[in-house]
Amino acid sequence: MTTDVHPPRPEPDPPHVGASGGAPRRGPLRRYLETRGVVGGHRSPHVHTRLVAADGTELAGTHLPGPAAAPGAVLLLHGFAANRRKPAYARLADGLARSCGVLALDLRGHGGSSGQCTLGDAEVADVAAGVRWLRAYGYRRVALLGASMGGTAALHAVATGVAVDAVATVSAPGWFHDPPRTAPLRRLHALWQSPLQRAGLRTLVGVHLAAPERWRGPAHPVEMVRDVAVPLLVVHGEDDDYFPVEDAAALVAGAAGPATLWRRPAGFGHAEDGLTPAMVDALAVALHAVLADGAFPPAPPA
Repeated sequence: MTTDVHPPRPEPDPPHVGASGGAPRRGPLRRYLETRGVVGGHRSPHVHTRLVAADGTELAGTHLPGPAAAPGAVLLLHGFAANRRKPAYARLADGLARSCGVLALDLRGHGGSSGQCTLGDAEVADVAAGVRWLRAYGYRRVALLGASMGGTAALHAVATGVAVDAVATVSAPGWFHDPPRTAPLRRLHALWQSPLQRAGLRTLVGVHLAAPERWRGPAHPVEMVRDVAVPLLVVHGEDDDYFPVEDAAALVAGAAGPATLWRRPAGFGHAEDGLTPAMVDALAVALHAVLADGAFPPAPPA
């Protein structure tokens, strides 16, 4: 059980004055400051909250209430080495909040949350805590939206019994290959295997990455989706250099319930790189549609 307290519909904070509106030019320093959570934040009305997962991990979250007529809420789950305040995810939360309630979480080992990151494995408990928070707050319908590692956590949670009404992933993998098949994943794998590099990651960017022995060997995502009977939306770029677009097609083909593929042309990239204003708008429309009517729309024009 979570031990967070739900006040009766608190008044939201005023819009965050220093929040980022459009997408600024992102050089190395800017990217570093975003990862550390120094820059970014939400422009829409919001309140901050704390949750406790079933294993005792404390989680930081931000609730964006959305309009009074919202059909439900979205639990937003970021990718590896990101956080809920990172501008790309904050802009996504702001966009979703125009028509739905939103709870943006810092997954374990990231941002303001405690614990250690396990790359989508133990994060199942974080997803479950977020869903419980939203249900206790009063939302009857809840959808998950996860990018990359957040997508893995979302699929893993639903496959292991976390009850939601819909799932959407952006740039999620289909398989966990060992050794990894792409250069960016090989670099991440080397970092994961090295105690020195994990310590450097913690010191430099504040990400607490668990050692490989903490990995419990969950099913591959293409196996997880066999237990995902709710509507599933899979968004993936043709030029994703972490996970090939064929992974997305396999997720859709293997899903137990209705599944929709948004295959985006080259230029989309991986995860937050593809969260342009147009894509944020499209995702906001899609999540509102599935919460209101029970189905995801077809892909928007390229």
